[in-house]
Amino acid sequence: MNPEPPPFQEANRCDVCKCSFNAFRRRHHCRCCGRTLCNEHSSDQMPLPQFGIHNDVRVCSDCFNCLSKSTVNSLGPSAQRINSVTEAVSTLDLNEDSEDKTWSSSLQPPVSTVPECKCGMPLCICVVSLPPAQATPVQQNVVTSSATLSSKTKKTDNISRQKRSTQDSRQGSSVGVGSSASGLEKPLTNYEENGEGLREAIKSGDFAGVKDLLEKGVDSNYRDKQGLSLLHLAAVFNQTEIVFSLMDHGARLDCKNSQGETPLDCAPVTLQYKMKKKIEEGLATVA
Repeated sequence: MNPEPPPFQEANRCDVCKCSFNAFRRRHHCRCCGRTLCNEHSSDQMPLPQFGIHNDVRVCSDCFNCLSKSTVNSLGPSAQRINSVTEAVSTLDLNEDSEDKTWSSSLQPPVSTVPECKCGMPLCICVVSLPPAQATPVQQNVVTSSATLSSKTKKTDNISRQKRSTQDSRQGSSVGVGSSASGLEKPLTNYEENGEGLREAIKSGDFAGVKDLLEKGVDSNYRDKQGLSLLHLAAVFNQTEIVFSLMDHGARLDCKNSQGETPLDCAPVTLQYKMKKKIEEGLATVA
């Protein structure tokens, strides 16, 4: 009888990245160890035959790597032989076929160049057919020319891509330090000059639209019907520039949602660090 999987742990934060769960970030569990995780750290799937589960189920990356290694080790020498064959095949160079041509030509049976007479007349009128061995070089030349053409096409594509990336990098460098290309563009659409319009701009990630509405006097502390502030929404979507712009226009950091979380609690770890640094810089400027 297979043992039962471990019970699910009920925690308010991810066991790996320590992020909190809310309406936009759901709570998940590893079917192997039972830990509470976010979707990012429990995206692997595999069967768990030790628990009688033969379909793919959600597991954490730690259990996935551990069980994968144990499966390979349990196969023993056969798995090692398969890996060695796979490595040998992956190291083959298909472009160097000079030896292969010699080897394949040595295996071909000799072709008779004297045609067989079937008419029986003194002057043979049988049509001489071209041996397949003579047609092979033509086919090889066609294959070689097509391979050469494809390689030239790939080289041309790579050169054009490099030129485009160089032009994009030059355009990005001309924008200037501390500014983004999205900040210089116009808003993606015409939003209503109210809180709902600012909320739609944040959901679309339109930094230019958010900046334009804030400069027109739209309240940065607007709350939607669920009581979620604009700073909560920008923090959940990890919009760093929009979060900083809202903070510069007076968005409150102590407002709480229906679960009692502040925008700082809803933000990912990296954004939390950036928001704390900005708060410390603001306090130092005031002092």
